[in-house]
Amino acid sequence: MRISRKNFRYFFGLIGLCASTHLNANPLASAELQDPKFIEKLANSYQTNCSHCHSGDAPSAPRIGASADWAKRLSAGFNHLYDSAIEGIPNTAMQAKGGHTELSNDEIKNLVHYFLLMAKIDLQAIQSAQKYDELQIKDREFIALDQFRLGYLEKKNLSKEGVFFTKFEEYDTQRDGRLNQTEFLNMKADLQKIQRSVKLSDDEIQKNILNALSKVSGMPPAGIRVAVKNGNAVINGVVGDDAVLDSAFKSIRWLPGLQKLDNRLITAEMMAFD
Repeated sequence: MRISRKNFRYFFGLIGLCASTHLNANPLASAELQDPKFIEKLANSYQTNCSHCHSGDAPSAPRIGASADWAKRLSAGFNHLYDSAIEGIPNTAMQAKGGHTELSNDEIKNLVHYFLLMAKIDLQAIQSAQKYDELQIKDREFIALDQFRLGYLEKKNLSKEGVFFTKFEEYDTQRDGRLNQTEFLNMKADLQKIQRSVKLSDDEIQKNILNALSKVSGMPPAGIRVAVKNGNAVINGVVGDDAVLDSAFKSIRWLPGLQKLDNRLITAEMMAFD
């Protein structure tokens, strides 16, 4: 795959701009990414390993060159984007390393850099991502709720999150009207302890899961499979869309007695693509 002169001018212009503003450790300004041969190598790796989804119609997969989509994903920091690419994203078509587990972590990170370069991410977005990285926020759920990348959650951010909303004041230990990542993780850990302390049989847990799912608007009347062993539940099936997927997860997440949840539900769109 050939890289146009226009894109190379962008790459090197970005590097010069970064250097002039004394940014530290900007991944997109590395020496490797100044080498046309290395960029060409990444382009070929993209074509082999990533293009099926990111140049095609895979649901929720941002297309190569889509600036707004990639800027949005980068807003949670470079490290979060690396983790998503390396570990995969639950309930999406993004498997760990895109299904190419033979690739090293460094190779995946460089492919992330390639996506960002092709999307022509601007300096402001890069700086914002670096600032979020400095906060060392790793929890996926916290990041999803922190939509404005403030580094903390206010109660209004949790208005649709059920038990998180009701427990807010209890875990706002600094009494500043917000939860930092540590306070949020403490809340999740305590809720999980309470949940796991309830002793129910596997049959009871399975029945409760199926009952909760049956009350979710848009859930299919059949086809959802729930297996429970020693309190650990695995759920498989196809639902209509992301909204149903999210509602299904929230309906069962804190059910008493559940020790671990392996939620493998996917949307009909993902199923069609596969």
